[in-house]
Parts: sequence; structure tokens; C-alpha cells
Amino acid sequence: MPLQNDDSSPEDLFAALRHAVLDGPGSTPARVRQAVAAAKLDEVSQELRGYVGTMREHAWRSTDEQVRELLAAGWSEDQVYELTVAVAVGAGQRRVDAGLAALARARSRHAAGAPRTPHQARPADTGAVASAAA
Repeated sequence: MPLQNDDSSPEDLFAALRHAVLDGPGSTPARVRQAVAAAKLDEVSQELRGYVGTMREHAWRSTDEQVRELLAAGWSEDQVYELTVAVAVGAGQRRVDAGLAALARARSRHAAGAPRTPHQARPADTGAVASAAA
């Protein structure tokens, strides 16, 4: 999916990234990249599950030891990199989907005339701006 111009929507750009990472050429089979992106850990080998789970939920907790274990199990550095990027794309997609779903629910409630809850009120609605200036 080549990009034609700078007018591409964020959705189109993310779709192009997703396609390149999950379906494009790589050292890691596309089905494995797709499985880790979709968090289908039962579809990947045992040695990948811990690393993928850590990267998906707590990437900052990943360790050099986890990478060394994958290399010792026969995964190449290129494959570990591809898997890491695939996990990140999948996690990003889940977060985008959750955010868009939350926006859709909020718009639906607003269109139905539902009142704002206190945490949804704007500062001007609550007088917070006036009291902050005082």
C-alpha cells in the first residue's frame, strides 16, 4: 500500500505501517508476526510467549536476558527486532481501537442528550477557571 501524497489520513498511514510490518517481507514468517501483533500467544512457540507478553504489557521491563534466551533458542537478531515491532504495532492498534470506541460512546451519549458527568465537565462549566484566577 504505497502512500501517494502527504494528504493521507492517520488511519491510512497506520494501515500502511501495519501492512508493512505484519504482511511485508521479513526474516520472521508473516503468520508469526501477525500472531504476536494480535496477542495470540497460543499460536507462537513457548520461548516467545514470555518475551511477547512482557513487550505487550510492560515493554520497559524487558531485559537483555530475554533477548539472549531468544537468540539461544535460534531466533536471529533481525527476527527479534521484527517481533518487537510487530508487538508494538499490535499494542498500538489495540490502544487506537479502545480510544476510538471511547470517543464513539461519548459521541453517542452526547447525541442522545446525556448530561456530562462531573469529570467530563469543562472548567468553564464548573467555575474552576474563575476560582483558579482568584
